[in-house]
Amino acid sequence: MADEEEAPVQCDNPECNVAKDHRCIEGLELTTCTHYGKALVIVDRPKWSSAPTPPPGVHLPGAEALSRTDAQLLLRSQPCNVIALVGPFDSGKTSLVAGVYDLFQHGPVGEFAFAGSSTSHSFERACHDSRRASRRNKPKMERTQTGDATYFHLDLVASGCPDKRAALFANRSGEEYTDSQSEPALARDFVELHRADVLTILADGHNLLDTGLRHQVRDDVCLTLQAFVEAGATRPWQRLAVVLTKLDAVLKDEAKTGRTLQFFESVLRDVQDQFSKNFVEIQSFRVAASPQSRSAARGAGMVDLLRYWMSAPARLQPTKIPAVIPVAARSFGRLPLRVNRHD
Repeated sequence: MADEEEAPVQCDNPECNVAKDHRCIEGLELTTCTHYGKALVIVDRPKWSSAPTPPPGVHLPGAEALSRTDAQLLLRSQPCNVIALVGPFDSGKTSLVAGVYDLFQHGPVGEFAFAGSSTSHSFERACHDSRRASRRNKPKMERTQTGDATYFHLDLVASGCPDKRAALFANRSGEEYTDSQSEPALARDFVELHRADVLTILADGHNLLDTGLRHQVRDDVCLTLQAFVEAGATRPWQRLAVVLTKLDAVLKDEAKTGRTLQFFESVLRDVQDQFSKNFVEIQSFRVAASPQSRSAARGAGMVDLLRYWMSAPARLQPTKIPAVIPVAARSFGRLPLRVNRHD
């Protein structure tokens, strides 16, 4: 009788080398191992196409602040006003943006109604620390990180207009704007300045109350604008808004001294004298975006500022080109034409 053919040494555990060293990878006797003697089952991986089908469920777009690339895509897709917010650290740039968004939580702001936003998470984060839900004793705004500017986005619809128009608020660290005062070449890389329809420069109202700091506020405004002009970062069709922030603090002190608003007007006159030829229009505004006292209502002055931000961009308005009449080389060609009229 012929000997039975010996069964092959095999294991269904792909990591086991029993076929080579006759040892169980788990240290068991071969007779007691439940995997020994079973064939290895090989399962082919599914072949994915170049565009795999996404898993089922609801997929939401991102809602963080826009990068430069995302902002450029939005500019190409719909009418948009770009607003560059400029000011030193703690002058109120983020408060201004958050204040606009917060006002729309209660309905239209002036003639503008909210029509959407692709940066709602960033707006909510900016507003949180100034709301009661944060349980803070005093309102606070998060500090803008250094680096390239980020953009807050709002879609707005004006009354009587069926089409919406976007607003892009460029937000950059105040330290970078301050550094450009001593090194104007830095401003060449501030792309938000080159494209801004309205350049908004902030005068910190809280610092204007201090007689030792108010002249620093004047210098910050004028030196920053001078650096932008020297760097070639401004455009002649841009509008300039000079904004007094923290109006509640100013009004609270105004009854005692009566000089803070007067000093702000002197700052405005300096700006108009030095830079009126660099901008198509210069206007001043006094706002209380996130007041810390009852001296000014929340959002005071914001309606007029928003209207200025969303006015028709001057870059789209036709410019008058003087007619040039060529002068004939010969004297005969310079004689006036005379037309005979017959009754």
